[in-house]
Amino acid sequence: MVDYSSMKDTAERLFALEPAGMAAEDDGWQKRKSAQTRLAILDAAIDCLAEFGYSRTTTQLIAQKANISRGAMIHHYATKQDLIDSVIDYTFYKRLEGLSERVRQLSEYQRVVEQAGIEEYWNMLLTPAYQAYLELAIAARTDEELRATFLPKARRFDQIWGAEIAGIFPEWSDKREKLQLATDFCIAAMEGLALNRTIWEQRSRRQAVRRVVSLAILMVRDDDLGDKVLAGL
Repeated sequence: MVDYSSMKDTAERLFALEPAGMAAEDDGWQKRKSAQTRLAILDAAIDCLAEFGYSRTTTQLIAQKANISRGAMIHHYATKQDLIDSVIDYTFYKRLEGLSERVRQLSEYQRVVEQAGIEEYWNMLLTPAYQAYLELAIAARTDEELRATFLPKARRFDQIWGAEIAGIFPEWSDKREKLQLATDFCIAAMEGLALNRTIWEQRSRRQAVRRVVSLAILMVRDDDLGDKVLAGL
C-alpha cells in the first residue's frame, strides 16, 4: 500500500492524481498536442457533468463541448468507461490543485487567525470540478460499474487530501489527530451546506453556518473540544 503521507510536496501529490496522458512540458510536440486534446476533453466532461448531470452526459455531448470530432474522442478514449476513469481522477486533481493554490496565497494571519482557508474551501465547492465530482459520487450509489471505479479512487484521494491539508496548514503540525477531526467536520458541514445552498436562499444563513464551522475548528485546535471528542472515541 502506498504511504501517501510520506509524499514531500504538492507536486508529488498532484502527480499521484494526474490522469493518464498528461504529458510533461519537456515531452515531444506530438505528446504535448495529445495531452492538450485530452485536457480539453476532460475540461469539457467536467463542464457537462456540472451543467447536465451524469445521466445526461454523453460522449457526443462532451465531444461537442470540447469542439472535437467523435473520432478524435474515440482515439483518446475508446470507451465511455475509459473517459469516466480519467474524469474521476481529473476532478480530484482539480480540487486538490485549486484549494492548495488558494490557501498558499493567504498570509499567515489570514490562514491562522481569520480562518480564511474555510472560505477558500467554500469557494472550491462552487467550482465545476466539485459539481462534477458530486454528480459522479451520487451516481456511484446506484451504478455498480461506476461505483467499482469511483470508490477506490475516492478513498485514495481522501488519503492524499489529508496529506495535502497537513502541508498547507502547518499550524496544526503538532496536532495531527485534531487536524483529522477538524478536516472531517469541515468537509461534512461545508459539503452539506453546498447541497442546500439553492434551498437556503438567504446569503446570511449560509454565512452563519460557515462562521459556526470556523468557530468549531478554532475550538478543536486551540481549546479542549478536540481533546474531549478524541477521548470519547
